[in-house]
Amino acid sequence: MAKLLIYTADAEFADALIRSLRREGHFCKVVEDEETALREIRGQGYSLILLDDAPALPSVKDLRNWSAMPIMLLVEPTRLPNQSTPIEADDAIVKPVREEELIFRVQNLCTRSRGSSYKTENSSREVENLTLDEDRYEFRLDGVPVSLTFREFELLKLLMKNPGHVFDRERLLDLVWGADYIGGARTVDVHIRRIRSKIEVGGRPFISTVRGVGYKFNEGTR
Repeated sequence: MAKLLIYTADAEFADALIRSLRREGHFCKVVEDEETALREIRGQGYSLILLDDAPALPSVKDLRNWSAMPIMLLVEPTRLPNQSTPIEADDAIVKPVREEELIFRVQNLCTRSRGSSYKTENSSREVENLTLDEDRYEFRLDGVPVSLTFREFELLKLLMKNPGHVFDRERLLDLVWGADYIGGARTVDVHIRRIRSKIEVGGRPFISTVRGVGYKFNEGTR
């Protein structure tokens, strides 16, 4: 039995997957929005993500930024030409999904994952007791998890993984919110302020403001 996360906005398709997988004893959880997906992924315990390849949903590459767990892509035949080869996912199934094939492929990926930690190089970083653990999708300060929103997490991760590099606000908006974000650059200031209130306790200045430019993560804080 495995714990499976199904990411799709197609309720009928999700129901069909659940019926097939639960007959094999698997636990299934369906998510259809980013915030719920992140909350579930952060909770850990899942063996596999089944990702519906739909334009409105995150890509495999996006999910790789959230978690290192294996991903099975569920693809419409009409979208096959859009897929790069080799595929970024660990496996893929073309719709309509045959139950026997689905069960076999899920079992295969779950068995493989038990023999591998799925960790990637530089998946953890630590500066002055602030630890970034990408595999668990969390920051810890003095060993205690820090409660961050999705944007706060992604913003702090970007800064921490590029210590000493000065990012201007527009660049941070592009990298964290996306080029199509229509909000103002002051959004970055608000998020930085919230992050600082959560991690810069005890006078530890992890993030520096570069006047007239933007922000950087300090390579050493003491």
